[in-house]
Amino acid sequence: MTIEMRVHGHPLAILPAVHKVVQKIDPNLPLIQPMTQRAQFEETISRQLLFARLAEFFGLLAIVLVGTGLYGALTYRVSMRTVEIGVRMAVGARREQVVWMILKDSFLLTAMGVLIGTPLAIWTAQMLASVLYGVTPSDALSYVLAILGVALVALTASALPARRAASIDPLTALRTE
Repeated sequence: MTIEMRVHGHPLAILPAVHKVVQKIDPNLPLIQPMTQRAQFEETISRQLLFARLAEFFGLLAIVLVGTGLYGALTYRVSMRTVEIGVRMAVGARREQVVWMILKDSFLLTAMGVLIGTPLAIWTAQMLASVLYGVTPSDALSYVLAILGVALVALTASALPARRAASIDPLTALRTE
């Protein structure tokens, strides 16, 4: 038997009075696990909350990994192209052109990742359709927001290597050859 009560104030403070009323109805009826509706609700969705928190954690971890990987790849490419960048700047390339050259590399890598990753994400979403809540596997807004998020992470990760490339001294770069 389940009893629901609407009370004013703290709901668990009324338990002694409830226990007395239940004992008057039947002395053999115990109060088993009295809880608030909020606690009962949280208990029923605790598994879904755990899954959502894990998904959030792994999403943030993926963002960090994408940013770190792209940053590392671009930093390596800039260090390998130091002489080329120095020659370009010595011949007359402006800093904005050098920054755009590095950002273009970043956007090309990002575009390749998006082109490969989007079909994989759609396929994975189809497989996980039974655990998606409030989103369909083909929700276009989610994919657009994810792609914009990846583009933002790529822009952030490539800003420092692009800035570093634009600050290369042409004479120093040419002397390292």
